[in-house]
Amino acid sequence: MIQARAVIFDFDLTLADSSAAFEVCHRYAAEQVGIAPPPVEAIRRSIGTQLPLAVPMLYGEAIDGRVDEYIKLYQARADEIMGPMTVMLPGAADVLQRLNEASIPTAIVSQKLRYRVEEVLQREGLIDSFAVILGGEDVPAFKPDPSGLQLAIGRLGVPATDAVYVGDTTIDAQAAANAGLRFVAVLTGPTTRDEFDPYQTAAILDSVADLPGLLGL
Repeated sequence: MIQARAVIFDFDLTLADSSAAFEVCHRYAAEQVGIAPPPVEAIRRSIGTQLPLAVPMLYGEAIDGRVDEYIKLYQARADEIMGPMTVMLPGAADVLQRLNEASIPTAIVSQKLRYRVEEVLQREGLIDSFAVILGGEDVPAFKPDPSGLQLAIGRLGVPATDAVYVGDTTIDAQAAANAGLRFVAVLTGPTTRDEFDPYQTAAILDSVADLPGLLGL
């Protein structure tokens, strides 16, 4: 068991599953620029990585000179389907309720654009569960840069040592370490338990549903 005065969450594959929408958006953009879409597993592995880095990683030389066009197409399709195709992960809503009942403030720091996160939370009646929501447009630099987490900590008004960051990728683990936060890994993304071994973790959970037990709630 660990104690925390605040909990910060990643969004995709930590609290919610947008993977089907990611796949559709990448297939659409690839078809429009005339290249073969990447394998589904590669797309899932790219979730949580900012698009300007993820797209070259997925396509290599095949996308040379067309990254900006690809991202524009991807974002246009995402505006249509990302919110409707995103579902909360099992237990996530209950976890947020229990944290709120325990007066533990919560935040989200995600690479995803904030309005996409807020669209899902509004639909699910969860937006008021969070004191702070930061998306990709709100932070000076993307994870593993710590600035987004530091901004959230400042707004929550607690020392970094009293908070935890919950995420599903090694990028999240690096960001937490860079910000001086304890990191709780969840295995609801493609990152395996073994892949988290090189990183310092306060715990590795099967899913966010296990978080209340870790916090003694």
